[in-house]
Amino acid sequence: MGAINPQEDSYLAQVPVELLLRITRWIRTSDLANVRLSCKCLERNLFNFFAHEFFRKRQFMVSVQSLQTLVSISKHSTLAPFLKHVIICTDRVGNSWEANKLPAEKHRIWLRAKAEQNNLFATGLLRDMLAEAFAALPHLGTVDLRDFNSETRNRDNGSWRSYGAVTLEESIGLKLQTGVDNGQLMSDTYPTRVFTAIISALGASGAQPNTIEVNLRDKNWGLHDSAFAIPPPLEPKLGPILANLKTLHLCFCIKDHFFMIHDFLTMARNVTWLRLNFNHQSSPHDRTELGPVLFKWLEQPESDTPLNDIDRKPVSFPNLERLDIGWISVAPQPLLTLITKFSPTLKHLCLRRVSLCHSERDSQTETNPWVAFFNSLKKVRGIKLRVLELSDIYHGKPKIAHWQDLITFEADQDGSKKPLWAHKNWRGTTDRVSLAAMIKSVNSSMVCPWQHRYSGSDVDMDGDSEDDEDDFSEDDGHDEMDELEE
Repeated sequence: MGAINPQEDSYLAQVPVELLLRITRWIRTSDLANVRLSCKCLERNLFNFFAHEFFRKRQFMVSVQSLQTLVSISKHSTLAPFLKHVIICTDRVGNSWEANKLPAEKHRIWLRAKAEQNNLFATGLLRDMLAEAFAALPHLGTVDLRDFNSETRNRDNGSWRSYGAVTLEESIGLKLQTGVDNGQLMSDTYPTRVFTAIISALGASGAQPNTIEVNLRDKNWGLHDSAFAIPPPLEPKLGPILANLKTLHLCFCIKDHFFMIHDFLTMARNVTWLRLNFNHQSSPHDRTELGPVLFKWLEQPESDTPLNDIDRKPVSFPNLERLDIGWISVAPQPLLTLITKFSPTLKHLCLRRVSLCHSERDSQTETNPWVAFFNSLKKVRGIKLRVLELSDIYHGKPKIAHWQDLITFEADQDGSKKPLWAHKNWRGTTDRVSLAAMIKSVNSSMVCPWQHRYSGSDVDMDGDSEDDEDDFSEDDGHDEMDELEE
């Protein structure tokens, strides 16, 4: 009788991989680590699953420890090929008054961490470390800047945090700040500084991601126009990178007058999915400042001459298939003109937190402007729209901050009840019906709550509740078990 091999003859090691993955799918991370350490055969069977879940998408912050981990992963011969989505989160040591109450030792740690983050920007080390990592990742597809932690970590009933964030919080005794600094609001340029470092690092690394995302959920935050300034010496390096982009998601700070972004968007003319979020600070009429200005440039045909000596020639986005617009109040005509320009290739339109503002005269009547808008949309010559998504759309009155009517959608035709969030969302396709039929369906589904007109301080000035999801950003998460098994 031959000797038993404890590795290969183990009953658990003989379990089919598909069943083994099901067994280990919901155990805690620490338990999964123990299973992998228990047996080389189990480690071999579970490695691809483990690497996909924990290294396909990783989140980091602006700290030496976190960035050094990113660099180390990029140079790991086995793990580097798995890392396709790099997230840089806005975790930072904020200007907290609570820091003054910390014990002396923790206060020094807080001061050192704050100085370290500032020095990473000032010395250019942030850009250099990002560039080193980007250059070494063979399958880098997405670079993502965000100000939130995904809550999709089902294994531990928690969130996916930036590497090193929990350790730093425990050493200081204070939570890190991911949103805008209190009191600074839109003057806070932290996302702009991080975005600039990311773009510069991509240029220095020669990496060719096909997606750049800026997902900022703090509605008081956004990129300033300076984030898109490209110095002439960097154009030869950044040009091919931006031209390679297929997906571009941006969140703007509406207090800037944007013109430097023209160069950036012109270089990214080959995108197929463009998302423009106009993050706001106070009222609906504030959001109309940037929208029409940027729309006026975007909606012009590429053959037109620039509006002035500073603006670039309008860009056409000849391959654009999906357009997302969010967080803006705008008159119907500029929005319709923008969509019309891209109609020959546009297949998917998504509008979220968009308020249509009629003129003062028209807004006196209880008329839903979205009906006329969609009726005009279906008449656009050459339009090939296949998918229409609406979420939290409003009828707003210009220059009156507290006046907005939320347009909801009635229950399904079969009379079934929908959850509360579903009444604010509508999605239609032309897979089985014509565009005209889809437009007829959305118009007939809309409900205008004229009897519940908002006024004064009875409602949030943006017409939304604090616990709502607040932008187009998607929690597609790290746990992609089903995708792996297919």
